[in-house]
Amino acid sequence: MTAAPDADTARLDDPAFAEALTAWIDDLADGLARSAGQRDMLRLARAELAVKERGSREVCGFSLFATLPVAIFEAVAPGRPVPIALPAASALSFLALDVLDDLADGDWPAHWGDRRPAEMELTGALILSVLVPEALARATGDPALLAALGRIHRRSLLRMADGQREDLAAPGPSSWDMVTARRVLTAGGPDQASGYAEMAAVLAGAGPEIVRHLAGYAHHLVGALTLWSDLADLLSPEGGDLKQGKRKVPRAAHVNALAASERPAFLARLEAARTSEVEREALRQELRASPAVAAVMAYRNIDLAMARAALNRAELPDPRNLAGFIESLAGPGQRRAGSHR
Repeated sequence: MTAAPDADTARLDDPAFAEALTAWIDDLADGLARSAGQRDMLRLARAELAVKERGSREVCGFSLFATLPVAIFEAVAPGRPVPIALPAASALSFLALDVLDDLADGDWPAHWGDRRPAEMELTGALILSVLVPEALARATGDPALLAALGRIHRRSLLRMADGQREDLAAPGPSSWDMVTARRVLTAGGPDQASGYAEMAAVLAGAGPEIVRHLAGYAHHLVGALTLWSDLADLLSPEGGDLKQGKRKVPRAAHVNALAASERPAFLARLEAARTSEVEREALRQELRASPAVAAVMAYRNIDLAMARAALNRAELPDPRNLAGFIESLAGPGQRRAGSHR
């Protein structure tokens, strides 16, 4: 089974890839929108996607949910055209889930202006229920292959939704045990990335074992990136973690390392930090010096090692780009880990 031969295509080495992908998504959304108001909401959401994609390239050298599926397809089937609908579906899914996650966490990106929360919710639901399935439908003309892509997409959404449910149900920082924090982390970006890696491999014609290994590769690659990103967000004055009180692995590690008698005072400081920059900076200083927070980088190193092992087991014709992604994440992670020594 192969991708539709007349589909618009993407190439990782094309310098205009990002612009072509944006234009394709714009055309898809504008063509499906039923009104000017609906079109405006979708454009606001795509502005958010552009910011996050640009940030991903600046941090790790590749666009997480657009570049990764293309690289996997090319590694499985070098020389075959990649339907641009594949990275579009992945990027749109990431966008929709990010919009809904912002809404659940009380975040409010500036470009949404005076839009109401219900409009953000509607936009995220619209992207996930209409634009993503339409993009997948345009990735292949084979009904059986399209059905397989849909099954993978639904499974990854169910895994992520359950992780989000558990995160929202947590009563507060006192419940941040490490096992739960890691499980919630895994159900976010790593599960989403593994789903779209699996789709890319299936679309490229990989066998079941290779598909499984590549899904594992993406899961661990994005797990390492998420840990590093969470750590940077926690310790940077520009990060929003201390304002929002999100359950993240680095902070859970520090809380769990405290003696029972020390936790109430620290948890009170966490609550005060949500509204006090002075308290936030004091907490950053403490967390930078925390051996437990530094030890979180061991999880990142394990994820990177697991990603390398999965990639090696896949025995791909051309794994260079995928191996390069691992090394690009090892660099910033090591620099961040070094700041704790």
